[in-house]
Amino acid sequence: MSKPNDGLVGTLDRLGVARLAASQGLPPAIAERIAAVVVGTGLPEDRRVEVFRELVAHFQDGLDSGRTPEELLTAFGGPRETATLIKRAKLVVTTEELGGTGRGDGWPVLLWQDFRYAVRRLKARPAFTGLAVLSLALGIGANTAMFTLVNDVILRRPKAEAVHELVNLYVTTSEFAFNAFSYPEYRELTRATDNVFTGVAATKLDFVSWDRGERPERLMAEEVTGNYFDLLGIRTTRGRLIGPADASAPGQSPVVVLGGKFWRNAFGADPNVIGQTIRFAGSPYTVIGVAPDDFTGSLRGLMPDVYLPISMATTVSLGSGDLFDDWRQHSLFVKARLARGASATGARAVLGSLMQSIKERHLGDWRPEREGTFTEIPTSDVILYPPIDRLLVPIAAMLFAAVGMVLVIACANLAGFLLARAIDRKKEIGIRLALGASRGRLITQLVVETMVLSLLGGVLGLLFGRVALLGILASDLPLPVPLNLELPLDWRVASFAAVVSILTGVLFGLAPALQATRVDLAGTLRDEAAGGSRHKGWLRNVLVGSQVTVATVLLVMAGLFLRSLQAIRGVDPGFGKAPAALAEIGIPPNNPRSPLATVELIERKVAETPGISAVGAIDNLHLNTLNTTGTVIQVDGIEPPKGEQGHSVDRAAIDTGFIAAGGLRLLAGRNFTAADRDSAPLVAIVNAALANRFWPGRNAVGQHYRTLNGRQVEVVGVVNTAKIRNIAEEPRPALYQPLAQNSQPVVWLTVKTSGDANAVLHQVITTIRATDPTVFIVMTRTMQQHLDTVMLPFQLGAEALAGFALLALVTASIGLYGAVSYAVARRSREVGIRLSLGANRGSVIRLLLWGGVRTVLAGAAIGLALALVLGRTLSALLFGVAGADILTLVGVGAVLVAVGCLAAYFPARRAGRIDPLAALRAD
Repeated sequence: MSKPNDGLVGTLDRLGVARLAASQGLPPAIAERIAAVVVGTGLPEDRRVEVFRELVAHFQDGLDSGRTPEELLTAFGGPRETATLIKRAKLVVTTEELGGTGRGDGWPVLLWQDFRYAVRRLKARPAFTGLAVLSLALGIGANTAMFTLVNDVILRRPKAEAVHELVNLYVTTSEFAFNAFSYPEYRELTRATDNVFTGVAATKLDFVSWDRGERPERLMAEEVTGNYFDLLGIRTTRGRLIGPADASAPGQSPVVVLGGKFWRNAFGADPNVIGQTIRFAGSPYTVIGVAPDDFTGSLRGLMPDVYLPISMATTVSLGSGDLFDDWRQHSLFVKARLARGASATGARAVLGSLMQSIKERHLGDWRPEREGTFTEIPTSDVILYPPIDRLLVPIAAMLFAAVGMVLVIACANLAGFLLARAIDRKKEIGIRLALGASRGRLITQLVVETMVLSLLGGVLGLLFGRVALLGILASDLPLPVPLNLELPLDWRVASFAAVVSILTGVLFGLAPALQATRVDLAGTLRDEAAGGSRHKGWLRNVLVGSQVTVATVLLVMAGLFLRSLQAIRGVDPGFGKAPAALAEIGIPPNNPRSPLATVELIERKVAETPGISAVGAIDNLHLNTLNTTGTVIQVDGIEPPKGEQGHSVDRAAIDTGFIAAGGLRLLAGRNFTAADRDSAPLVAIVNAALANRFWPGRNAVGQHYRTLNGRQVEVVGVVNTAKIRNIAEEPRPALYQPLAQNSQPVVWLTVKTSGDANAVLHQVITTIRATDPTVFIVMTRTMQQHLDTVMLPFQLGAEALAGFALLALVTASIGLYGAVSYAVARRSREVGIRLSLGANRGSVIRLLLWGGVRTVLAGAAIGLALALVLGRTLSALLFGVAGADILTLVGVGAVLVAVGCLAAYFPARRAGRIDPLAALRAD
């Protein structure tokens, strides 16, 4: 050990320290290195003496163990870096009296020092830093994007004053729990509830045609009662909003309020737009104001472009029919504000009395024997619409769980990398512990390094999430209505990203820091492989195994949804198999021809276009997710359901060309003819489901049913059962009436072609405008686009989960590859010994390969067990596939084993090529 005169070290220069070290029996090169480090620390005298003694002991132990001076100097590192590490350790643990910072600086100064040191460490290793930050950014970005959607659609409170006083009202019947109101029902409600509600307002979502030059533009409109904005407490500084005087009588007050976003996009935020006139459906409307920018209407995600008085509903929307007197037209969403002192219980009692009064007075189609009531739900508890909310929340939870799993895999990967790096830093940590640094300080510093990584990943992830969301919203998805989400980067989103980043840094940086500081000082100072023995690799194996488990669950979920999508794509919709163009057109009331005559004229002109094989019209296209129509019929010998006057069935009005153009198949009887007009007896074509329900085993052609007003209708034909409301439905009874006997101002023109439907669609639009410029083209699409809209929820769910699962699989594979590669590198001495003793290289490869594959097998087994449990809970969201689908489970297991074998094989094969002598010398 050192001699007594080493106390002079603190007063000697570099040459003097080197001579003193040489006097301890150390070679000149080692003595010079010790002198460079001791003087380079710049420590006070007493601290330099401590460093000198510790370094002399370190090198003497190394020489005594048989190592050469060159080996010791190579392992020791450069003098400048080592001096910096020693100085930092000594200053932290040295009291102020001895020249250190000690406790006097407090934790802010120490934390700042740790942050600066962490930045320097990460800058010195750009490859590791870039990979870690990118991995975290993908996981945090996916979670941030998902949270942004949830925040905008689910978490944001409705824009209104005193939201806790507002309730949503619905009509509940035995058929449907949350039906919208008809206008007569709304009228009765406002008259009888003024003692519990200070106001009751109604809105109707609709589409209007904006006459903008040669090509009309389809806008989303919210038609509101005169007290709507006052009830919600909405104010604006641009003009005024719709008031009671603007909705006094049907057809009066053609005024419009522009939505804030629409005003900016369409009019460039021009303040002079107030007082200008714009045209909807051929009629002028005066702009009276602009809605506040943060007001998004009644349904989140469906921000209206314009707001119109509900008195103009039948004028601006040609398909509204007799809105104000028809008890069966349920299209109004109703909100009410509780009066001061009124309770929800009292409101329910009043609503129950009102419904009973309506039944007793036999108003509309309400009868005492029919079950039904009014239901109220606090507005703050409604996200979009109760039936949709029941699916929205579990779907959001499922996707959140999926992106959370991706983040867990990314973090586990990072933890694995940190563990490997920590073992590589064992010498540095051992020296600092030997010099007096506390384990707590070192753990704090290592966690700070991880938090810097995670915060960088959080910032980049926030950017990734925003770009991904904007890209999705900008894509041309086949949606039935346009999404109009603001997706603001508000404090909730920023806080979420920050919290996820900090928790990631703490939780996934702590375990590597704990293991990194649990070292054998004697072994470390002798440059042995302390801290890297195989029994300490269990944590890396657990991390890799957990990654495989999570990837397995995601792959099974994705497989189930992809199989479900495959099954639903195999469903025959019963119509629309051939290419076709679709155009929803509206005939204005001022047209000199009748709606039927106009449709027939347009059909004749369109049929003259080359490449068109059939043209037909229907008033409500099958699988129209925005609208369903039905009717009630009575059949002799078939009792209606209890409390009902008849049997509810789906209905549509078609002309003579629709069966051929729409792709239906006539199974029996005849098609409609030109003779089936208003003056002719009532006839209908029914589908096979209706025929089998009411006339089983008999020929339905020639049978009759009655309408509720007692008129008799003869069945003249039977067609196949097509999907009416959704693609996954069971066969529904439906009937078709002649369009000539049920003329409508809005119809879907269906044009069948043997060529390109998109090209034909352009020709159809040109023909319609040339034939009758007054006809409004409400919507255009191909039949394939129409069917794609129905498939969209299944497709998006399957593709989202498949993307997450693929990302998880790739990330887990990288983690497995890295873990096996590092384990092989750490076992190079063992491999060298085995090979030098005559072991077969193939057996060595298999040994190392098995070390990685068994981790995959264990993780996959746990993942498959969890997926079986999860599959049962997801069965309600699947179609045509069981939650425990054997094909999916076997396929996922095979993929994981194959990928795991590949990830483990290449580093194992590389180890099998090691030169035994080189491996033994290197260790």
